[in-house]
Amino acid sequence: MSALRSSALHFLKSMYNSFSRQTLLRHVSRETILVTVLFCLTSFVVYRLYFHPLAHVPGPLLAKWSGWWRNYRYFRGTWHDDILKVHRNYGPIVRIAPNELSVVDAQITKQLYGHGHNAQKTKWYSTWDIPGAAPGLFAEQDKKLHAYLRKRVSGAYSMSAILKFETYVQGCLDLMLVGLKKHSDKGNTVNMANWTNALAFDVVGELAYGSKLGHLETETDVMGIRKAIFDGFFIMANFGHFLGQAQLVNNKIVNGFFALFGGSSGFSGFQKWSADKVRSRMGNDGAGGREDMLAHFIRMKNDQGEQASFPEVLIEAMNIIGAGADTTSIGMRSCMFYICSRPDVYKRLQREIDDYYDSMGLSNPITYQQTQQLPYLVAVCKEAMRLLPSIVYQLLRYAPEGLSVEDKHIPTGTPIGISPISQNRDRKVFGPDADEFRPERWFEDESKTRLMDSINMTFGGNGPRMCVGRNIALVEIHKFVAQLLRNFDVGLVDPNKPWHITSYWFAYQHDMNMWLKTRPGRALQAPSG
Repeated sequence: MSALRSSALHFLKSMYNSFSRQTLLRHVSRETILVTVLFCLTSFVVYRLYFHPLAHVPGPLLAKWSGWWRNYRYFRGTWHDDILKVHRNYGPIVRIAPNELSVVDAQITKQLYGHGHNAQKTKWYSTWDIPGAAPGLFAEQDKKLHAYLRKRVSGAYSMSAILKFETYVQGCLDLMLVGLKKHSDKGNTVNMANWTNALAFDVVGELAYGSKLGHLETETDVMGIRKAIFDGFFIMANFGHFLGQAQLVNNKIVNGFFALFGGSSGFSGFQKWSADKVRSRMGNDGAGGREDMLAHFIRMKNDQGEQASFPEVLIEAMNIIGAGADTTSIGMRSCMFYICSRPDVYKRLQREIDDYYDSMGLSNPITYQQTQQLPYLVAVCKEAMRLLPSIVYQLLRYAPEGLSVEDKHIPTGTPIGISPISQNRDRKVFGPDADEFRPERWFEDESKTRLMDSINMTFGGNGPRMCVGRNIALVEIHKFVAQLLRNFDVGLVDPNKPWHITSYWFAYQHDMNMWLKTRPGRALQAPSG
């Protein structure tokens, strides 16, 4: 019986192979195959254009049937312009990929990111999981675990804690101002993009690792840390939209391919350096009583009440770089660009700063709490960062049940997000002049100001998902602007070409060349120690 069954199967297989190779290929022409392929492709496109659950949402034609409309613009680094244009052309809700929506709506902002309403993060965030590392706050998609992770570090990021570390911030700022004075005395122009990056990274070095990283002192990108992070963000933010995206951070093929174009190997070098610094600090019982954010992380307890492990401490130290460095330096540059682009704002702001110094008899650098007593300074910084927030990519979530925008029902589970730059320029909230730099808007109407504050996505996100490094950025930015204008007269070398912006998750401003002239009576001295 077994031999008979085997013979029968062999006979049927032979007949099938003969038919496949001879009959089928003999009678099916290339034209037929081509027509079949074209029919399938056409059906696929027609479905996405007219029968897809999101077919009723307006958007660019290519974006409706291919993700390459969005991906191409992400890769070329122009999303800060592209997302504004697409919403101007198509309205508050736009289909930017076959299965993805972008929205500009104050109420939806609260439903997606607000307290008690925050929707589930999409799988895009999986790309930010570092292989072998502990769960990270930014990448974590589980809401309960995210809440736990945020709660145990919130004390270190609170404003009261950051103000205790303000002396570290001021030490770095002193070093920066002295360095700028040296160039000013020589009549040199400076690339403010490099200087603000150096300041922000040295500050987070003090907070996260217990010492400056050396960027200000050497006026270089020490160990290529900034470039490594830039390259890593390029990979993670963009490759997250591809199938099979997971665990690309340390993928040898991806990093090898990227290296061909001058990129670094991503985060691997920076991760090793960070591990060495944290391990050394943990082995030294918290570095002899030095109080900073790393000391807080070392004292953390896990959900079992046990001492936090090395991977848990390491990921939090590394998170400060992502949460507090680029967000801060971008904000500094935005402030100085917009201030220098409006001579009337520049003069009024500098006069407010001088009057405060003189009336208070200040001989020491102004503190953050003192900057908050300067209403025009606060409004200027807020307005500048509104126009160019640090993050410009979509903050993706899965649409919760019952969500609708502009009377358009959004199917549950649809990836939907808001770009902070498009939300911050919503004309329904900020007025018809939403694209203009006008600090006075923050003084005009108290109820409107509360609304603007509630949806202003300066540092990305809103509510419980707001960037944890927000307070670090606020302290640095206000102190930087006040002390720079107190000590220098500054301006853009070429107001017609003030900078070049490349958007890879963050809106990086490059080549921001400025001139400086030390103001009379300003004696700047290098910090001791």
